[in-house]
Amino acid sequence: MLRILDDIQSITSEEFDSIVADLPQWRKSIVSAYKHIEDRRESALSFHLLQQILDKQYAIREIRFNINEHGKPSLEAHPDIHFNMSHCRHAVACIVADHPVGVDIERLGRYKERIAQYTLSATELATIDSPPHDGMSHAAAADLQFTILWTKKEALLKLIGTGITDDLKNILHTYDGQVKFSTTINTAKQYVCTVAEWAE
Repeated sequence: MLRILDDIQSITSEEFDSIVADLPQWRKSIVSAYKHIEDRRESALSFHLLQQILDKQYAIREIRFNINEHGKPSLEAHPDIHFNMSHCRHAVACIVADHPVGVDIERLGRYKERIAQYTLSATELATIDSPPHDGMSHAAAADLQFTILWTKKEALLKLIGTGITDDLKNILHTYDGQVKFSTTINTAKQYVCTVAEWAE
């Protein structure tokens, strides 16, 4: 089950304080450690989504994490339930499933040519340089295509759970046919979200 909360800027201070109050103490410590309010907000809200899904789907109310050597969390008491969280300035996302999953959500407007050159394969770069479509400007089309590819790579890395151990430029090609992706594009709210799962 994927949930995206994309109105995080409209949450009032009172609402946010109530959400933080409902977090377990260990998560409150993580949230409060962030220097900027935006980071605290994103961390708290992504965990809050996880709380809501686990409560609704599994009646799980007490959450504790195990963290593997690469930093990927799992549920301490429920290793058969898989989840992943992601956040950006515009939205937060959380997915829970009975199989391994990865999710990444990113705001639009982050495209830079030097970053694309460092992270994308020659084939992927060619899609960035292709003519614009659907009435979009070249810059907007390039930014959208870059963000889609970026979220696929990040979601795949989170699915694998081993950190960057492969060639980032070619990782989508390396796992071609082994992984399926589902991408949500919301240009009105200015974000792209991609879920990665192992193909059956």
